[in-house]
Amino acid sequence: MTSSENPKNPHHFNVFAAVCPSRKLLNDVTRRWSILVLASLLDGSLRFGQIRERVDGISDRMLSATLGALAEDRLIAKDDAAGTYSLTEPGRQIARQSLELFDSLYLALDEIVDAR
Repeated sequence: MTSSENPKNPHHFNVFAAVCPSRKLLNDVTRRWSILVLASLLDGSLRFGQIRERVDGISDRMLSATLGALAEDRLIAKDDAAGTYSLTEPGRQIARQSLELFDSLYLALDEIVDAR
């Protein structure tokens, strides 16, 4: 099925086309820190420090930049009054799919480690 035939893609976005807006979103989402931040928010809203604790190794500067990019893409929302970040519905859909990717990575890694 091509992207033009996909009922989940009524706007006919094409991630393979350099000028398609889906390309920027793909780049933003698949950055190492972005996908981990999105997945960390699946259990609910978190404060900056809580996200930093869940996403081991991320610096404050990188977390701030990542949260800004994800908010700009409207994948997360910030509640300024509570000081928390949460997933929007599109962000939740992407975060759920990232867990499937993580599972695939774990399975592949098992085979890779066993082969060594």
